[in-house]
Amino acid sequence: TEKEIRQWHKGFLKDCPNGLLTEEDGSIEFEEFIRALSVTSKGNLDEKLQWAFRLYDVDNDGYITREEMYNIVDAIYQMVGQQPQAEDENTPQKRVDKIFDQMDKNHDGKLTLEEFREGSKADPRIVQALSLGGG
Repeated sequence: TEKEIRQWHKGFLKDCPNGLLTEEDGSIEFEEFIRALSVTSKGNLDEKLQWAFRLYDVDNDGYITREEMYNIVDAIYQMVGQQPQAEDENTPQKRVDKIFDQMDKNHDGKLTLEEFREGSKADPRIVQALSLGGG
């Protein structure tokens, strides 16, 4: 809704005064940010998975490596302020290992979109684990 977009924009500008969400290697404009958000909240499962895949595939080579996924999962943990204990099942490292165990069918240490999609459909909890919400 327009009201939601205004709220997001306010928060966006607070975090990104120059109107761009920047990482070392690229920037996201508000419009892209909103488009991504609407996909994660309103898209169908395939759209969500494809979006998630692109999010995790940091260098856009068509594969998600363990390293790439770990970095994102770790960032999400820090964002939501969860400080995992070492013996905790839910450390980013353990979560990534578990996801790879389930999804990486040919054990080459990287996930294709196909593996990612199949794995996510086979175990919906993974999608939740990636903090994309249910649906």
